[in-house]
Amino acid sequence: MILSNDTFQLAASYTIGSYLLPGDPIENISQIINSKIKVNISTCEEIVEGIKNKDYDVGLIETPFFDSELIYKPWIENEMVFCSKTELPADLNTDLLKNYQLICREESSLTRELIGDFFKELGISHKDFKSIQEINNSTALIQGVKWSKVSQENPTLTVVSKLAIEDEVTRQELFISRFKTHAMNHQYYIVYLKEKSTDLVIKNIVNYLINLQKDLK
Repeated sequence: MILSNDTFQLAASYTIGSYLLPGDPIENISQIINSKIKVNISTCEEIVEGIKNKDYDVGLIETPFFDSELIYKPWIENEMVFCSKTELPADLNTDLLKNYQLICREESSLTRELIGDFFKELGISHKDFKSIQEINNSTALIQGVKWSKVSQENPTLTVVSKLAIEDEVTRQELFISRFKTHAMNHQYYIVYLKEKSTDLVIKNIVNYLINLQKDLK
């Protein structure tokens, strides 16, 4: 096996590790390698460093910190959506957003930066919302919206990965909306060391993850 302790070290960002991997994906990867698997939840930057230091075998990241020692395989194209406990208009506009209460990621986070860039394209910023709260992970964002009051005039909403709230949307516990003219998409990546590119275990897991993306879209 790859590591001396016979445990395959898979690293994933918070959203990927918390919402996409639990269940069948982890069990299937364990069967592929016929060994134990440990999922390490970390930031994208720390995952890249961990791959380089050989602490992790394969990483799944939302933001690519490119490094010449690593291979980056495009994985899932993730869509970020607005979600609320209050049913939202199918097509949002900037005038509506200014009446909404936003729960967002902390200012230093890469997700906040991504969403901030999207807002710039719309000619707005986080400051334009009626009110704003900062929370440091996606689970807390979702829970904050789920525990908010239903309000047609001033709904509480957040921006999260559509994949992270599929169950809640199906059960109509949460509602989603978008700007039809501005998609908020970004690419997830599989990352591993170039020197391990011929390793059969790595190749099998990467192939499994590439095929898995069809089921996760």
